[in-house]
Amino acid sequence: MEEVAEVRGQGSGVSGQQSETMLEGLAEWTDYQLKIQAFNSIGAGPWSNTLTTHTKESVPSGCPVNVSVEAVSSTRILVTWSPVPEMQRNGPILGYKVLYAVKDCVGAPSVWSVPGERSVSVLLGELLKYTVYQIQLVAFTQLGDGPPSPRTLHRTKDDVPGPPVRLLFPEVRLTSVRVVWQPPPDPNGIILGYQIAYRLDAGDPMRFTTVEVGSTARQFTVSSLTGDQAYVFKLTARTSQGWGRAQEAVVITTERRERPSPPRKLSVPQGEIQSRRLRLHWVAGLTGSSPLRYYCLQTRELPTGDWTSHSADIPHNYTAWTVERLKPFTSYKLRMLATNDVGDSNYSKETETVITLQDVPEEAPVIVSVKPSTTTSVLVQWQRPSEESVNGVLVGYRLYYRELPVNSTPSTVPLEDMANNTTTRGDITALTSFKTVSSASLTEFELTQLKKFKCYEIVMTTYNIVGESPPSEPATVSVGEAAPSLPPQSIRVVPVSPTVLEVTWDLPPLHTQNGLIQGYKIHYWQGDRQNETEKVTVVFVPDTRVRLVNLTCYTSYLVTLSAFNVAGDGPPSEPRGAKTLQAAPSQPSFLSFSEVTGWSVNVSWGAPSASNGVVEGYRVVYQPTQPVQGVSRVVTVEVKGSWQRWLKVRDLTKGVIYRFSVQARTVSYGPAAHCNVTSQPLQGTPGSPMEMSVTKSSSALTIHWSEGDAGAGPVIGYIIEARPSDEGMWDSFVRLLPPSSRSVTVEMDRLRSGVGYEFRVIAVNRYGYGEPSTPSTALAALWDRPFYEEWWFLLVLSLIGLIMILMLVFSLLLHGHNHKYRSCSTGKHVSTVEESVTLDNGGFTALELNSRTLNNKSNFHKKNGTRSPPRPSPGLLHYSDEDLCDNYNNGAILTESTTLTEKPADISESEVTDSDCEDDHHPKHSFVNHYMSDPTYYNSWKRQPKGLKGLSPASGYEECSSADGAEPYYQTVVTQHSTGGAYTPTGLPAHTHTLPLPHTLPHTHTHANPNTNPPGSRTPVTGFSSFV
Repeated sequence: MEEVAEVRGQGSGVSGQQSETMLEGLAEWTDYQLKIQAFNSIGAGPWSNTLTTHTKESVPSGCPVNVSVEAVSSTRILVTWSPVPEMQRNGPILGYKVLYAVKDCVGAPSVWSVPGERSVSVLLGELLKYTVYQIQLVAFTQLGDGPPSPRTLHRTKDDVPGPPVRLLFPEVRLTSVRVVWQPPPDPNGIILGYQIAYRLDAGDPMRFTTVEVGSTARQFTVSSLTGDQAYVFKLTARTSQGWGRAQEAVVITTERRERPSPPRKLSVPQGEIQSRRLRLHWVAGLTGSSPLRYYCLQTRELPTGDWTSHSADIPHNYTAWTVERLKPFTSYKLRMLATNDVGDSNYSKETETVITLQDVPEEAPVIVSVKPSTTTSVLVQWQRPSEESVNGVLVGYRLYYRELPVNSTPSTVPLEDMANNTTTRGDITALTSFKTVSSASLTEFELTQLKKFKCYEIVMTTYNIVGESPPSEPATVSVGEAAPSLPPQSIRVVPVSPTVLEVTWDLPPLHTQNGLIQGYKIHYWQGDRQNETEKVTVVFVPDTRVRLVNLTCYTSYLVTLSAFNVAGDGPPSEPRGAKTLQAAPSQPSFLSFSEVTGWSVNVSWGAPSASNGVVEGYRVVYQPTQPVQGVSRVVTVEVKGSWQRWLKVRDLTKGVIYRFSVQARTVSYGPAAHCNVTSQPLQGTPGSPMEMSVTKSSSALTIHWSEGDAGAGPVIGYIIEARPSDEGMWDSFVRLLPPSSRSVTVEMDRLRSGVGYEFRVIAVNRYGYGEPSTPSTALAALWDRPFYEEWWFLLVLSLIGLIMILMLVFSLLLHGHNHKYRSCSTGKHVSTVEESVTLDNGGFTALELNSRTLNNKSNFHKKNGTRSPPRPSPGLLHYSDEDLCDNYNNGAILTESTTLTEKPADISESEVTDSDCEDDHHPKHSFVNHYMSDPTYYNSWKRQPKGLKGLSPASGYEECSSADGAEPYYQTVVTQHSTGGAYTPTGLPAHTHTLPLPHTLPHTHTHANPNTNPPGSRTPVTGFSSFV
């Protein structure tokens, strides 16, 4: 066969820089001729020389054909077949395997190997008689078995039956015996009947009395016997092939019988213990005046197993028994009981713990992967066999490997060894190298010092102290290039549409590629359902982008990537997740109607089976199927949210068929679910209740009715509906009252005051809502509200609250004002005094000072950086202006020569504080400088003539005139704050008063002594001592 494959750069991804490519889709074990042609934009070049190559073999892809089965005897079956078709062999056929097992058998089938490609028949022997077998055939090559042929069923021929079992004599009298038995466990055909033969034990051994019974009989009573005699009974079954072997027993015709004693001295000699069997010995107990029939053996697997029946029909004359079907390297205990015609004995004493010996392991490890790790080594990973198959203590593993010639298969080994699973212990062990892994816990091993660019075959075995297991399936690997050591980088998964994800990536780092990257494998699956939904797609270089299509809408996916080259697959990347976009949902899962009346219906629907996103709401559309009075009205209702999946429709016309459709919405609306309903009570619903009436009290109303027609079923409840006079729609007012109800009382506050209401009653049974009763007359909902709900009461409460708040604020203010006065009296705060000064210059006020609060450091000091001037009382100060006036008249500035003398009698020494010294360090007050800088103020301080000095009161404030007869001017008070300074009005004699220290002024009220003022003088107003 010749196949020609044309490889073009664009089609297969082979660029001009590449020197190799991968041809896929070729047939196994097939000769191919290859030639290569280069081309450019001008055209194609010449073909290369032809290269002939051969693909490797594989397991057969077909099975033997024309399989036929024929039973030759009761224990043999002849199987014949035709070879595997040539195109499906995929390599040299080394032989065939016949898989056969009893029908419906749970265990693995038996295998009968037939070596040779030309073998076409086999005779299976040692089969069970008259048993149905299922038979299949497979062909195998060096790499394994092909698929099995279809199963064929066939039965072996029948034969004479085995002996009946459980032969007992439960009733024994002096002259009669009742015989009981069970069918043979090996009937070997269809049982046609039984024969019972008996004789005296002391009589002629060849003379029996026989009785035949049918195939369904399980007991028979033999009479006319002699008392206190021993009889021999034989029981035989018959098939179409004749009578089988007999079951024999002895019975004594006596009435003095009892249960037997259990066997004694059970023991298992150590030398008779093997891996899967042991020899049990015992001593028989007392028979209880009745012959023993059989023994029953039970075993228990330690440490947690239960007692199970192992052998139920051990002959009564045995004192030793081989116990088989045991597990290697397992602890057991054993016990027995004896059975006679009366019954079973008690169980014997348990044996000591018996441990079976170890055996060779039954299973080989499973080779999971073989990956080149370097250019001369490979990493083998495997899965350890199950604990039950080790059959002892696992010691380690052996790795057998050998180099394979180019275009060859693994070495041919004797077919007998392969059929018996002894390959690694036979020729293959002599023809291969091996490494021993002496640790049972390891699951990987690196084979080193291999040859570059060679192909190796590797098999593994498990071993313990007894021996090795059969070999594992062989694995092959090419050495020379190692698999990539890192996955692709910068993996990005982006949703493109509701069913498409786009995956992009970058190449693995160059030093980790370990050869030429051939492509990438992309594994992807739904979030938590990897086992059920995982898929894989392969992309070849140079592509670094792929679109995953046909995905489920609005579903989270995980994606992993791995790069591969000739040596194998690199490690997978960490999973990257993305969710496909939303799409329109499917239609609601169902659409149903309930509470159907002539004017309303309750529509219910199910969530869409495939939401394809977040359901944000539903659209309900309904319209009559035929126009109503010439009008076909279409109503659309938008239901927001996904939780509400019902709608009460109340604007229907009785007797009209309506068509409803419901759509779910995510990013858009999906297909609609449709259904029709007729707006009228369903058949079998109740009739309308009778004698409807409503009575009213001050705070409630009572609705009365009587029972109407119950319909096709008993009434299960009543519904009360109400309709306000200002609306035209009936709505549920009271839901499903008990069926025995004939009235209901409703509080008046459930109704709107001043609105008239009509009421009606609807009966409900299992078929639905019935006809409503006749509506009641309109009833106005007026009721007497309590006084505390009237508007005037709320207004009064508000006014009272406002008054109380005002009173509380006033009391707090008053309390704070009194607290300030109390503080001033105790010397802690300066009292607030309203001061005014009136000058006797014509009876009008020249200056008025409003009250202000003075602290130790006044606001003036804070604003201008200096301390406020002190406020001496006029009654304690003597004003001397001789020197002062001279200076002013001469245009000089006030200096510190102006003195303020302290009156020792009026201030104690203890009142002097640090504030006195503090004043010395503050700069001079600029108040006088302010006046001195203005000529107008300067002239106002000129000295009066001496003649006027004696006429002016010491503390008086008079109008002054200029010496040259100019217009009169008003006297201005100028203050200066300096240490020892005086505050003296111009034109007045200086009086010496005692000035309280600045820090004591806020705490002391100083009053002038009237005796110190000249007669006729006016006492200055208190506090008018300085400007503040």
